[in-house]
Amino acid sequence: MPTHKRKIRPYKTWLYNLLLALVSPVLLLWLGWRMLVQRKSSDGLSERFGVLPQELVKRCQTDDPVVWFHAASVGEVAAAEPIIAAFRRHEPLAQIILSTITPTGRARAQKIEGHIDGLMYFPFDLPFAVHRVFSLLQPQLFVMVETELWPNTLAEAAHRGTRVAMVNARLSGRSWTHGRLLRGLYRWMLGNVSVICAQSEADAERFVHLGAPAERLQIAGNSKFDQNFPVADAAQADKWRHSFGFALTDRVLLAGSTHPGEEEPLLHLFQQLRTEFDDVQLIIAPRHPERADAVEALIRQCGYEVTRRTHVLAGEVEPVGTGGQSAVAHVGLLDTIGELASLFSAADVVFMGGSLVSIGGHDLLQPLAAGKPVIVGPFMHKTRDIMDLALREKVVFQVRDLDELHVMAVELLAEADERERLAVEGPAMIARYRGASEACARALEELLNDSPTGEQ
Repeated sequence: MPTHKRKIRPYKTWLYNLLLALVSPVLLLWLGWRMLVQRKSSDGLSERFGVLPQELVKRCQTDDPVVWFHAASVGEVAAAEPIIAAFRRHEPLAQIILSTITPTGRARAQKIEGHIDGLMYFPFDLPFAVHRVFSLLQPQLFVMVETELWPNTLAEAAHRGTRVAMVNARLSGRSWTHGRLLRGLYRWMLGNVSVICAQSEADAERFVHLGAPAERLQIAGNSKFDQNFPVADAAQADKWRHSFGFALTDRVLLAGSTHPGEEEPLLHLFQQLRTEFDDVQLIIAPRHPERADAVEALIRQCGYEVTRRTHVLAGEVEPVGTGGQSAVAHVGLLDTIGELASLFSAADVVFMGGSLVSIGGHDLLQPLAAGKPVIVGPFMHKTRDIMDLALREKVVFQVRDLDELHVMAVELLAEADERERLAVEGPAMIARYRGASEACARALEELLNDSPTGEQ
Protein backbone atom coordinates (compact mmCIF):
# COMPACT_ATOMS: atom_id res chain seq x y z
CA MET A 1 0.00 0.00 0.00
CA PRO A 2 1.25 3.55 -0.71
CA THR A 3 2.79 5.23 2.33
CA HIS A 4 3.87 8.57 0.88
CA LYS A 5 1.93 11.72 0.15
CA ARG A 6 -0.18 11.51 -2.99
CA LYS A 7 0.38 13.98 -5.75
CA ILE A 8 -2.19 16.56 -6.77
CA ARG A 9 -3.61 15.96 -10.23
CA PRO A 10 -2.24 18.49 -12.75
CA TYR A 11 -4.43 20.94 -14.59
CA LYS A 12 -3.75 19.14 -17.91
CA THR A 13 -5.82 16.14 -16.77
CA TRP A 14 -8.69 18.46 -15.84
CA LEU A 15 -8.59 19.99 -19.31
CA TYR A 16 -8.42 16.50 -20.86
CA ASN A 17 -11.44 15.36 -18.85
CA LEU A 18 -13.35 18.54 -19.69
CA LEU A 19 -12.78 17.74 -23.35
CA LEU A 20 -13.94 14.14 -22.76
CA ALA A 21 -17.12 15.47 -21.10
CA LEU A 22 -17.81 17.79 -24.02
CA VAL A 23 -17.44 15.07 -26.62
CA SER A 24 -19.04 12.32 -24.52
CA PRO A 25 -22.32 12.29 -26.54
CA VAL A 26 -20.33 11.63 -29.69
CA LEU A 27 -18.22 8.99 -27.91
CA LEU A 28 -21.34 7.22 -26.66
CA LEU A 29 -22.80 7.16 -30.17
CA TRP A 30 -19.49 5.86 -31.51
CA LEU A 31 -19.36 3.14 -28.84
CA GLY A 32 -22.92 2.11 -29.60
CA TRP A 33 -22.16 1.95 -33.31
CA ARG A 34 -19.08 -0.21 -32.67
CA MET A 35 -21.03 -2.56 -30.42
CA LEU A 36 -24.24 -2.87 -32.43
CA VAL A 37 -23.03 -2.46 -36.01
CA GLN A 38 -19.37 -3.47 -36.03
CA ARG A 39 -19.75 -6.00 -33.19
CA LYS A 40 -16.68 -4.53 -31.48
CA SER A 41 -15.93 -3.28 -27.94
CA SER A 42 -18.72 -5.42 -26.42
CA ASP A 43 -16.33 -8.12 -25.23
CA GLY A 44 -15.35 -7.47 -21.63
CA LEU A 45 -17.51 -4.36 -21.42
CA SER A 46 -17.80 -4.51 -17.63
CA GLU A 47 -14.02 -4.79 -17.33
CA ARG A 48 -13.62 -1.76 -19.57
CA PHE A 49 -15.67 0.19 -17.01
CA GLY A 50 -13.50 -1.06 -14.14
CA VAL A 51 -15.53 -4.05 -12.91
CA LEU A 52 -13.00 -6.87 -12.64
CA PRO A 53 -13.59 -10.60 -12.00
CA GLN A 54 -13.37 -11.49 -8.31
CA GLU A 55 -10.86 -14.25 -9.03
CA LEU A 56 -8.50 -11.70 -10.58
CA VAL A 57 -8.93 -9.29 -7.67
CA LYS A 58 -8.20 -12.02 -5.11
CA ARG A 59 -4.94 -12.87 -6.85
CA CYS A 60 -3.80 -9.30 -6.30
CA GLN A 61 -4.56 -9.36 -2.58
CA THR A 62 -1.08 -10.53 -1.72
CA ASP A 63 2.11 -9.42 -0.06
CA ASP A 64 3.94 -10.14 -3.32
CA PRO A 65 4.34 -7.24 -5.79
CA VAL A 66 1.61 -6.78 -8.39
CA VAL A 67 2.86 -5.77 -11.83
CA TRP A 68 0.37 -4.64 -14.46
CA PHE A 69 1.47 -4.94 -18.09
CA HIS A 70 -0.65 -3.34 -20.80
CA ALA A 71 -0.43 -4.42 -24.46
CA ALA A 72 -3.16 -3.07 -26.72
CA SER A 73 -3.46 -5.63 -29.48
CA VAL A 74 -1.83 -8.63 -31.16
CA GLY A 75 1.42 -6.89 -32.08
CA GLU A 76 1.95 -5.45 -28.62
CA VAL A 77 1.15 -8.79 -26.97
CA ALA A 78 3.76 -10.45 -29.20
CA ALA A 79 6.26 -7.84 -28.05
CA ALA A 80 5.24 -8.21 -24.39
CA GLU A 81 5.44 -12.00 -24.18
CA PRO A 82 9.25 -12.40 -24.21
CA ILE A 83 9.65 -9.42 -21.86
CA ILE A 84 7.17 -10.93 -19.40
CA ALA A 85 8.94 -14.28 -19.62
CA ALA A 86 12.30 -12.65 -18.89
CA PHE A 87 10.82 -10.54 -16.08
CA ARG A 88 9.29 -13.66 -14.52
CA ARG A 89 12.76 -15.18 -14.30
CA HIS A 90 13.93 -12.09 -12.39
CA GLU A 91 10.80 -11.77 -10.22
CA PRO A 92 9.26 -15.26 -9.82
CA LEU A 93 6.91 -14.19 -6.99
CA ALA A 94 5.38 -11.18 -8.73
CA GLN A 95 1.69 -11.29 -9.61
CA ILE A 96 1.66 -10.37 -13.31
CA ILE A 97 -1.56 -9.01 -14.79
CA LEU A 98 -1.83 -8.38 -18.54
CA SER A 99 -4.46 -6.12 -20.08
CA THR A 100 -5.40 -5.75 -23.73
CA ILE A 101 -7.80 -3.56 -25.69
CA THR A 102 -8.77 -5.73 -28.64
CA PRO A 103 -10.36 -9.21 -28.58
CA THR A 104 -7.64 -10.43 -30.96
CA GLY A 105 -5.03 -9.21 -28.50
CA ARG A 106 -6.89 -11.00 -25.70
CA ALA A 107 -6.98 -14.22 -27.73
CA ARG A 108 -3.25 -13.94 -28.39
CA ALA A 109 -2.59 -13.29 -24.69
CA GLN A 110 -4.56 -16.37 -23.65
CA LYS A 111 -1.94 -18.48 -25.41
CA ILE A 112 0.86 -17.21 -23.19
CA GLU A 113 1.56 -20.06 -20.82
CA GLY A 114 3.16 -20.04 -17.40
CA HIS A 115 4.08 -16.37 -16.99
CA ILE A 116 0.78 -14.50 -16.47
CA ASP A 117 -1.40 -14.65 -13.37
CA GLY A 118 -4.41 -12.82 -14.80
CA LEU A 119 -5.89 -11.27 -17.94
CA MET A 120 -8.31 -8.37 -18.30
CA TYR A 121 -9.51 -5.77 -20.75
CA PHE A 122 -7.94 -2.35 -20.33
CA PRO A 123 -10.37 0.15 -18.78
CA PHE A 124 -11.68 3.08 -20.76
CA ASP A 125 -9.50 6.08 -19.90
CA LEU A 126 -12.19 7.58 -17.68
CA PRO A 127 -11.35 8.78 -14.14
CA PHE A 128 -13.79 6.52 -12.30
CA ALA A 129 -12.86 3.43 -14.37
CA VAL A 130 -9.09 3.71 -13.98
CA HIS A 131 -9.48 4.69 -10.29
CA ARG A 132 -11.46 1.52 -9.63
CA VAL A 133 -8.96 -0.71 -11.44
CA PHE A 134 -5.98 0.75 -9.59
CA SER A 135 -7.87 0.37 -6.30
CA LEU A 136 -8.59 -3.28 -7.00
CA LEU A 137 -5.18 -4.27 -8.36
CA GLN A 138 -2.96 -2.06 -6.18
CA PRO A 139 -0.05 -2.43 -8.65
CA GLN A 140 3.45 -1.50 -7.59
CA LEU A 141 4.48 -1.20 -11.23
CA PHE A 142 2.53 -0.31 -14.38
CA VAL A 143 4.22 -1.26 -17.66
CA MET A 144 3.08 0.07 -21.04
CA VAL A 145 4.14 -1.81 -24.18
CA GLU A 146 5.15 0.31 -27.18
CA THR A 147 3.13 3.59 -27.23
CA GLU A 148 0.17 3.23 -24.86
CA LEU A 149 -0.04 6.67 -23.24
CA TRP A 150 -3.39 7.39 -21.53
CA PRO A 151 -3.68 10.64 -19.51
CA ASN A 152 -6.11 9.51 -16.80
CA THR A 153 -4.30 6.22 -16.32
CA LEU A 154 -0.99 8.00 -15.90
CA ALA A 155 -2.59 10.58 -13.60
CA GLU A 156 -3.97 7.82 -11.37
CA ALA A 157 -0.57 6.10 -11.28
CA ALA A 158 1.09 9.38 -10.30
CA HIS A 159 -1.62 10.06 -7.71
CA ARG A 160 -0.92 6.71 -6.05
CA GLY A 161 2.85 6.74 -6.44
CA THR A 162 2.79 3.70 -8.74
CA ARG A 163 5.97 3.45 -10.77
CA VAL A 164 5.48 3.52 -14.55
CA ALA A 165 7.64 2.10 -17.33
CA MET A 166 7.47 1.84 -21.11
CA VAL A 167 9.06 -1.15 -22.83
CA ASN A 168 9.65 -1.81 -26.51
CA ALA A 169 8.77 1.87 -26.74
CA ARG A 170 8.49 3.62 -30.07
CA LEU A 171 7.15 6.85 -31.54
CA SER A 172 6.26 6.68 -35.19
CA GLY A 173 3.44 7.50 -37.56
CA ARG A 174 0.30 8.81 -35.86
CA SER A 175 1.81 8.81 -32.34
CA TRP A 176 4.68 11.04 -33.46
CA THR A 177 2.28 13.43 -35.25
CA HIS A 178 -0.03 13.65 -32.23
CA GLY A 179 2.94 14.11 -29.93
CA ARG A 180 4.18 17.16 -31.79
CA LEU A 181 0.70 18.69 -31.90
CA LEU A 182 0.07 18.03 -28.18
CA ARG A 183 3.59 18.50 -26.91
CA GLY A 184 2.51 19.98 -23.56
CA LEU A 185 0.30 16.99 -22.74
CA TYR A 186 2.96 14.52 -23.91
CA ARG A 187 5.63 16.29 -21.83
CA TRP A 188 3.48 15.86 -18.74
CA MET A 189 2.64 12.21 -19.53
CA LEU A 190 6.25 11.26 -20.29
CA GLY A 191 7.34 13.05 -17.14
CA ASN A 192 5.36 10.45 -15.15
CA VAL A 193 7.28 7.55 -16.75
CA SER A 194 10.31 6.47 -14.72
CA VAL A 195 11.98 4.26 -17.36
CA ILE A 196 11.57 4.20 -21.15
CA CYS A 197 13.19 1.26 -22.94
CA ALA A 198 13.18 2.51 -26.54
CA GLN A 199 13.43 0.31 -29.60
CA SER A 200 15.99 2.50 -31.36
CA GLU A 201 18.07 5.63 -31.09
CA ALA A 202 15.61 7.46 -33.36
CA ASP A 203 12.73 6.57 -31.02
CA ALA A 204 14.74 7.72 -27.99
CA GLU A 205 15.45 11.07 -29.64
CA ARG A 206 11.76 11.54 -30.39
CA PHE A 207 10.78 10.83 -26.79
CA VAL A 208 13.30 13.40 -25.57
CA HIS A 209 12.01 15.89 -28.16
CA LEU A 210 8.51 15.50 -26.67
CA GLY A 211 9.75 16.11 -23.15
CA ALA A 212 10.92 12.79 -21.71
CA PRO A 213 13.90 13.27 -19.36
CA ALA A 214 16.95 11.99 -21.23
CA GLU A 215 18.32 10.21 -18.14
CA ARG A 216 15.25 7.94 -18.08
CA LEU A 217 15.83 6.69 -21.63
CA GLN A 218 17.72 3.57 -22.60
CA ILE A 219 17.96 1.88 -25.99
CA ALA A 220 17.08 -1.78 -25.51
CA GLY A 221 16.17 -2.90 -29.03
CA ASN A 222 13.00 -4.59 -30.24
CA SER A 223 11.66 -7.45 -28.11
CA LYS A 224 9.75 -8.91 -31.05
CA PHE A 225 13.01 -10.50 -32.19
CA ASP A 226 12.85 -12.59 -28.99
CA GLN A 227 9.53 -14.25 -29.78
CA ASN A 228 9.25 -18.03 -29.79
CA PHE A 229 8.50 -18.44 -33.47
CA PRO A 230 6.76 -21.61 -34.73
CA VAL A 231 9.07 -24.04 -36.43
CA ALA A 232 8.49 -24.06 -40.21
CA ASP A 233 7.71 -27.77 -40.28
CA ALA A 234 7.34 -29.42 -43.71
CA ALA A 235 4.69 -31.86 -42.45
CA GLN A 236 2.67 -28.97 -41.02
CA ALA A 237 2.99 -27.11 -44.34
CA ASP A 238 1.67 -30.13 -46.22
CA LYS A 239 -1.25 -30.40 -43.79
CA TRP A 240 -2.16 -26.75 -44.36
CA ARG A 241 -2.06 -27.14 -48.14
CA HIS A 242 -4.16 -30.28 -48.01
CA SER A 243 -6.79 -28.62 -45.80
CA PHE A 244 -7.25 -25.76 -48.27
CA GLY A 245 -7.52 -28.13 -51.21
CA PHE A 246 -4.13 -27.36 -52.74
CA ALA A 247 -1.73 -29.87 -54.20
CA LEU A 248 1.56 -30.31 -52.38
CA THR A 249 3.43 -29.10 -55.49
CA ASP A 250 1.35 -25.95 -55.97
CA ARG A 251 3.01 -22.57 -55.50
CA VAL A 252 1.20 -20.66 -52.76
CA LEU A 253 0.97 -16.89 -52.39
CA LEU A 254 -0.16 -15.98 -48.87
CA ALA A 255 -1.57 -12.50 -48.22
CA GLY A 256 -1.34 -12.00 -44.46
CA SER A 257 -3.04 -9.40 -42.24
CA THR A 258 -4.89 -7.71 -45.09
CA HIS A 259 -7.19 -4.69 -44.76
CA PRO A 260 -10.07 -3.22 -46.80
CA GLY A 261 -8.71 -1.89 -50.07
CA GLU A 262 -6.09 -4.64 -50.35
CA GLU A 263 -8.02 -7.85 -51.03
CA GLU A 264 -9.50 -6.69 -54.35
CA PRO A 265 -6.16 -5.71 -55.96
CA LEU A 266 -4.62 -8.92 -54.61
CA LEU A 267 -7.37 -10.93 -56.29
CA HIS A 268 -6.67 -9.13 -59.57
CA LEU A 269 -2.99 -9.94 -59.08
CA PHE A 270 -3.94 -13.58 -58.57
CA GLN A 271 -5.85 -13.56 -61.86
CA GLN A 272 -2.73 -12.28 -63.62
CA LEU A 273 -0.48 -14.82 -61.93
CA ARG A 274 -2.75 -17.68 -63.00
CA THR A 275 -2.01 -16.79 -66.63
CA GLU A 276 1.72 -17.15 -65.92
CA PHE A 277 1.75 -20.04 -63.43
CA ASP A 278 -0.98 -22.64 -63.76
CA ASP A 279 -0.09 -24.06 -60.34
CA VAL A 280 -0.22 -20.88 -58.23
CA GLN A 281 -2.79 -20.65 -55.42
CA LEU A 282 -3.83 -17.86 -53.07
CA ILE A 283 -4.64 -17.71 -49.35
CA ILE A 284 -6.00 -14.49 -47.81
CA ALA A 285 -5.77 -13.92 -44.05
CA PRO A 286 -7.64 -10.71 -43.09
CA ARG A 287 -6.17 -8.81 -40.17
CA HIS A 288 -9.62 -8.81 -38.56
CA PRO A 289 -11.32 -12.22 -38.98
CA GLU A 290 -14.76 -10.66 -38.44
CA ARG A 291 -14.39 -9.29 -42.00
CA ALA A 292 -14.35 -12.84 -43.40
CA ASP A 293 -17.90 -12.69 -44.82
CA ALA A 294 -17.12 -9.50 -46.75
CA VAL A 295 -13.84 -10.94 -48.03
CA GLU A 296 -15.56 -14.16 -49.08
CA ALA A 297 -18.16 -12.17 -51.04
CA LEU A 298 -15.39 -10.28 -52.79
CA ILE A 299 -13.59 -13.52 -53.70
CA ARG A 300 -16.76 -14.98 -55.16
CA GLN A 301 -17.38 -11.79 -57.16
CA CYS A 302 -14.03 -12.46 -58.82
CA GLY A 303 -15.25 -15.92 -59.84
CA TYR A 304 -13.40 -18.12 -57.35
CA GLU A 305 -14.65 -20.70 -54.92
CA VAL A 306 -13.62 -20.20 -51.29
CA THR A 307 -12.36 -22.63 -48.67
CA ARG A 308 -12.76 -21.07 -45.22
CA ARG A 309 -10.64 -22.38 -42.39
CA THR A 310 -13.54 -22.37 -39.91
CA HIS A 311 -15.58 -24.54 -42.29
CA VAL A 312 -12.72 -27.03 -42.56
CA LEU A 313 -12.39 -27.18 -38.77
CA ALA A 314 -16.15 -27.71 -38.43
CA GLY A 315 -16.03 -30.61 -40.89
CA GLU A 316 -18.19 -28.76 -43.41
CA VAL A 317 -15.51 -28.97 -46.11
CA GLU A 318 -13.58 -32.08 -47.01
CA PRO A 319 -9.89 -31.46 -47.85
CA VAL A 320 -9.52 -32.15 -51.57
CA GLY A 321 -5.79 -31.72 -52.10
CA THR A 322 -3.88 -34.50 -53.79
CA GLY A 323 -0.26 -35.24 -54.33
CA GLY A 324 -0.38 -33.90 -57.86
CA GLN A 325 -1.11 -30.52 -59.45
CA SER A 326 -4.41 -28.80 -58.67
CA ALA A 327 -6.67 -28.49 -61.68
CA VAL A 328 -8.86 -25.74 -60.25
CA ALA A 329 -7.93 -22.37 -58.76
CA HIS A 330 -9.75 -21.38 -55.63
CA VAL A 331 -8.88 -19.16 -52.72
CA GLY A 332 -8.22 -20.17 -49.13
CA LEU A 333 -9.56 -17.84 -46.44
CA LEU A 334 -8.04 -17.90 -42.96
CA ASP A 335 -10.86 -16.68 -40.70
CA THR A 336 -9.49 -17.86 -37.35
CA ILE A 337 -7.37 -16.15 -34.70
CA GLY A 338 -3.86 -17.24 -33.83
CA GLU A 339 -3.06 -19.55 -36.75
CA LEU A 340 -1.33 -17.21 -39.17
CA ALA A 341 2.15 -17.80 -37.71
CA SER A 342 1.81 -21.52 -38.40
CA LEU A 343 0.26 -20.95 -41.84
CA PHE A 344 3.38 -19.12 -43.08
CA SER A 345 5.05 -22.53 -43.34
CA ALA A 346 2.72 -23.40 -46.25
CA ALA A 347 3.59 -20.32 -48.33
CA ASP A 348 6.11 -19.96 -51.13
CA VAL A 349 5.77 -16.17 -51.17
CA VAL A 350 4.19 -13.89 -48.55
CA PHE A 351 2.63 -10.48 -49.03
CA MET A 352 2.14 -8.66 -45.71
CA GLY A 353 -0.93 -6.46 -45.60
CA GLY A 354 -1.51 -3.05 -44.11
CA SER A 355 1.13 -1.82 -46.55
CA LEU A 356 -0.83 -1.18 -49.77
CA VAL A 357 -3.12 1.12 -47.77
CA SER A 358 -1.97 3.66 -45.21
CA ILE A 359 -2.27 1.39 -42.16
CA GLY A 360 1.50 1.33 -41.78
CA GLY A 361 2.34 -2.36 -42.10
CA HIS A 362 2.40 -5.34 -39.76
CA ASP A 363 4.86 -7.77 -38.20
CA LEU A 364 7.46 -8.97 -40.69
CA LEU A 365 9.27 -11.27 -38.31
CA GLN A 366 6.93 -14.25 -38.35
CA PRO A 367 7.18 -14.87 -42.11
CA LEU A 368 10.92 -14.14 -41.99
CA ALA A 369 11.34 -16.63 -39.16
CA ALA A 370 9.57 -19.17 -41.36
CA GLY A 371 12.17 -18.47 -44.04
CA LYS A 372 9.75 -17.01 -46.56
CA PRO A 373 10.23 -14.25 -49.17
CA VAL A 374 8.24 -11.24 -47.97
CA ILE A 375 6.80 -8.48 -50.18
CA VAL A 376 5.35 -5.27 -48.73
CA GLY A 377 3.79 -2.14 -50.18
CA PRO A 378 4.84 1.48 -49.73
CA PHE A 379 3.21 2.10 -46.31
CA MET A 380 5.44 0.61 -43.61
CA HIS A 381 5.79 3.46 -41.10
CA LYS A 382 4.44 1.48 -38.13
CA THR A 383 7.26 -1.01 -38.30
CA ARG A 384 9.94 1.40 -39.50
CA ASP A 385 12.93 0.01 -37.60
CA ILE A 386 12.41 -3.67 -38.45
CA MET A 387 11.67 -2.67 -42.03
CA ASP A 388 14.94 -0.73 -42.31
CA LEU A 389 16.89 -3.70 -40.95
CA ALA A 390 15.15 -6.16 -43.27
CA LEU A 391 15.79 -3.98 -46.32
CA ARG A 392 19.43 -3.57 -45.36
CA GLU A 393 19.73 -7.35 -44.95
CA LYS A 394 17.91 -7.89 -48.28
CA VAL A 395 15.30 -10.25 -46.86
CA VAL A 396 12.23 -8.09 -47.59
CA PHE A 397 11.13 -6.60 -50.91
CA GLN A 398 9.24 -3.30 -50.95
CA VAL A 399 7.15 -2.25 -53.95
CA ARG A 400 5.59 1.12 -54.75
CA ASP A 401 2.45 -0.01 -56.58
CA LEU A 402 0.54 -2.96 -58.00
CA ASP A 403 2.66 -3.15 -61.15
CA GLU A 404 5.82 -3.57 -59.10
CA LEU A 405 4.02 -6.06 -56.86
CA HIS A 406 3.18 -8.15 -59.91
CA VAL A 407 6.76 -8.10 -61.17
CA MET A 408 8.19 -9.04 -57.77
CA ALA A 409 5.66 -11.83 -57.19
CA VAL A 410 6.47 -13.36 -60.59
CA GLU A 411 10.20 -13.17 -59.89
CA LEU A 412 9.98 -14.82 -56.47
CA LEU A 413 7.54 -17.51 -57.57
CA ALA A 414 9.84 -18.39 -60.47
CA GLU A 415 13.20 -18.30 -58.64
CA ALA A 416 13.59 -21.35 -56.40
CA ASP A 417 17.23 -20.40 -55.68
CA GLU A 418 16.17 -17.01 -54.27
CA ARG A 419 13.56 -18.68 -52.08
CA GLU A 420 16.22 -21.07 -50.78
CA ARG A 421 18.53 -18.15 -49.95
CA LEU A 422 15.80 -16.42 -47.96
CA ALA A 423 14.95 -19.64 -46.13
CA VAL A 424 18.38 -19.30 -44.50
CA GLU A 425 18.93 -15.55 -44.28
CA GLY A 426 15.54 -14.56 -42.83
CA PRO A 427 15.91 -16.65 -39.65
CA ALA A 428 19.61 -15.70 -39.42
CA MET A 429 18.74 -11.99 -39.33
CA ILE A 430 16.32 -12.54 -36.46
CA ALA A 431 18.94 -14.42 -34.46
CA ARG A 432 21.39 -11.52 -34.78
CA TYR A 433 19.03 -8.99 -33.16
CA ARG A 434 17.81 -10.90 -30.13
CA GLY A 435 18.31 -9.69 -26.55
CA ALA A 436 15.99 -6.71 -25.99
CA SER A 437 13.66 -8.61 -23.64
CA GLU A 438 16.39 -9.30 -21.11
CA ALA A 439 17.44 -5.64 -21.13
CA CYS A 440 13.84 -4.55 -20.50
CA ALA A 441 13.38 -7.13 -17.75
CA ARG A 442 16.48 -5.92 -15.89
CA ALA A 443 15.25 -2.32 -16.08
CA LEU A 444 11.83 -3.34 -14.72
CA GLU A 445 13.40 -5.34 -11.90
CA GLU A 446 15.49 -2.36 -10.82
CA LEU A 447 12.46 -0.07 -10.97
CA LEU A 448 10.28 -2.48 -8.96
CA ASN A 449 12.88 -2.90 -6.26
CA ASP A 450 13.18 0.89 -6.03
CA SER A 451 9.40 1.36 -5.84
CA PRO A 452 8.17 3.21 -2.73
CA THR A 453 4.88 1.32 -2.99
CA GLY A 454 6.44 -2.09 -3.15
CA GLU A 455 9.23 -2.16 -0.61
CA GLN A 456 9.94 -5.64 0.62
